[in-house]
Amino acid sequence: MPVMVTCGQRGDRECHIVVLTDDDVVDWDEEYPPQMGEEFSQIIYSTTMYRFFKYIENRDVAKQVLKERGLKKIRLGIEGFPTYKEKIKKRPGSRPEVIYNYVQRPFIRMSWEKEENKSRHVDFQCVKSKSITNLAEAAVDPGPDQASQRMAAQDAAAQPAAADLAVVDPYPVALPPPPTED
Repeated sequence: MPVMVTCGQRGDRECHIVVLTDDDVVDWDEEYPPQMGEEFSQIIYSTTMYRFFKYIENRDVAKQVLKERGLKKIRLGIEGFPTYKEKIKKRPGSRPEVIYNYVQRPFIRMSWEKEENKSRHVDFQCVKSKSITNLAEAAVDPGPDQASQRMAAQDAAAQPAAADLAVVDPYPVALPPPPTED
């Protein structure tokens, strides 16, 4: 779906799509948008898709197809979606409360994260440095890199070099004896 491509190009790792009918009108107040985070939802206006996703059997089939395509965390269902502002309740001393008209419409939520249940949070821990800054200490206590290099050098010395190996000809040819001086 093109809306999934749009989410991916923005750098999102998941997508929330709401399927509205062709006749639905979304008119949100710019000063007082809905409180539920619908501004991050992708909206598809398609009455035929609405009719398809309205039935649970079709949502089950769609979920199976999305799984086969490699998508993760797939949720399909029907939820209330705010379409337009009905009224504004003004309270003295506080922010006005906007009441929206909600319609029940199908939604699709999915992720294309390669590894499920892994946090993308970066944890910067304090790790003891493995580098040795004191030269006297370096001479006494070889670090892990120096020890592994020393072991690799010893292994290489124990094995014969390629030049030391005799080349065996699989098809020996008898050479004539060298000429003798008589």
